[in-house]
Amino acid sequence: MGFRLVVCIFVATQQRHALAFGSCVYRSRSVQYSSQLRSSTTLTMSTEQPSAPACVPGGKCVPCESLDKSHLLSPQQVESELASMQLWKLSDDNTKITRTYTARNFQAAMDSLNAIGVIAERENHHPDMHLTGYRNVEIVLFTHSLGGISMNDIAMAKMIDDEVRFSYSPKWLRENPAAKKD
Repeated sequence: MGFRLVVCIFVATQQRHALAFGSCVYRSRSVQYSSQLRSSTTLTMSTEQPSAPACVPGGKCVPCESLDKSHLLSPQQVESELASMQLWKLSDDNTKITRTYTARNFQAAMDSLNAIGVIAERENHHPDMHLTGYRNVEIVLFTHSLGGISMNDIAMAKMIDDEVRFSYSPKWLRENPAAKKD
């Protein structure tokens, strides 16, 4: 069974409570949304309880607080992991991976950001997300507690690639043919 989510910005915690933003309500854990916003764009998602976090092999996300500097990946390891993920780039200082794109419109940008937010809450691993110029999006992943890149970040990037449906600007898509695989 699914439900429709009219795009809204939401913030949720692991506790059972609701947070209202405008006319949107998000209830964490019960995964129920309601909205009175007028829009023809909707995002359909499952109402089933999220599966266990799967940031690393074995189906369990390693809590970032339990990681130490030995869990940081070298630039060579990151580049090796990113070889199959052409839309992700290693930052110049080798401490973050980023994905930038231009969405078809504001609504498409918000749809993708909200979908990424759902994954981030499920996995308890939160990227920095930037929206500028109403449709230019940048997703930045790094393990905040370590100040660098761990396997959690690589796994999160793969989840974003696999689970989020992006609606790109036609011009941007022509300039970035690797995105056509999405």
